[in-house]
Amino acid sequence: MKQKTKRLSIALLALLLTVTLVLSAVAALNESGVFAEKAYTDLVTFSDCQSFGPGAFNNFGKVLSVMHDDGLPEPDALLVGGDYSRLLNDYATPGIIQLRDQYTAVYENGDPDDIITAQGNHDSRIPAFYPTGMYDMGTFCFYLINEDDYPWLQLLRTQGKKTVQKTAKNIKTALDQMIADGDTRPVIFITHVPLHHTTRTFGGDNLYASYLFDVINEAAKSLDIIFLFAHNHSGDYDDYIGGSINFMAPGDTIRIPDPEKLSKTTYREETLNFTYTNCGYIGYSKNSNTETSTNALSLGAIRFFADKFVFLKYTEDGLFRQDEVQRMHPASEEDMQQAATTSALKRNNEKIWNFEKQILEPVVRFFLKIFNFLGIK
Repeated sequence: MKQKTKRLSIALLALLLTVTLVLSAVAALNESGVFAEKAYTDLVTFSDCQSFGPGAFNNFGKVLSVMHDDGLPEPDALLVGGDYSRLLNDYATPGIIQLRDQYTAVYENGDPDDIITAQGNHDSRIPAFYPTGMYDMGTFCFYLINEDDYPWLQLLRTQGKKTVQKTAKNIKTALDQMIADGDTRPVIFITHVPLHHTTRTFGGDNLYASYLFDVINEAAKSLDIIFLFAHNHSGDYDDYIGGSINFMAPGDTIRIPDPEKLSKTTYREETLNFTYTNCGYIGYSKNSNTETSTNALSLGAIRFFADKFVFLKYTEDGLFRQDEVQRMHPASEEDMQQAATTSALKRNNEKIWNFEKQILEPVVRFFLKIFNFLGIK
């Protein structure tokens, strides 16, 4: 009996030692990985959650889990670039509910209200969205531009040109005020439709992008600006800047549509003064998969350090790309000690949004169980 007890004790000790070594190895791996250095702000970015079932939202959960396991702290905010439905076109609430559920499944203590949703061209204006404009987020400033204020198919839309010009004017006012106030915190823009010239521009997709670009690029001579876009996931529209995962840094050359010349090959070449990258697509991507581009589905992360920004793109297989940009204005101790917050954002209609959640959350979860059981993606 004593011999059996001794053997059991030795086996348990061996098992405990093995588990300890594995956990230590995992911890050491994380400490030496991309999240080893502690950032004072961590953001997650993605867009285009388009699928007929829960597939895109499951992709979000899977890739976020990979990032979490690699050591990503609970994000200060998750920035989403629009398009939340393919089955229920234009009604975004069920998709946003799925995102909230997936997020809290990975980060149990995470606040689902930290998911900031921009309006895409497949989204009607709903209570869950926030009005276009500048928001003070504590450690950074955030400019949200909805589809209604920077539309898809700008040439064919009634008053499309005037709409974009008005948005550009409002952006200029906000950025000029920051510069006048000496506020050197980073500014992040997020909108659905991109700024760069694509073959879609010939159809009027973002013909008037130069009105936004000119204002932002001028302000970026004085401010650290990051511009996030979505939308271009259904063809080879992005390939000259990298397909579904791309990145352009200050100093890079970008093609901007000429608003006076509608053509597949007519554009202005401009030098970027700001960082320009897509959010990451999680629904589907039909962009080319070549040596210089990919059609991989991904989430992005932006990490703030005193002297730099680190940009990551993750797929289900792990870290895909890492880029760094040196800051024009290094963060002060006071900047870094501020709390990053999403509390400054006020939805279009909190009362209706809360009612929608109460009614729709159990319904959405019921259908998700059916979709997942049937293997609908």
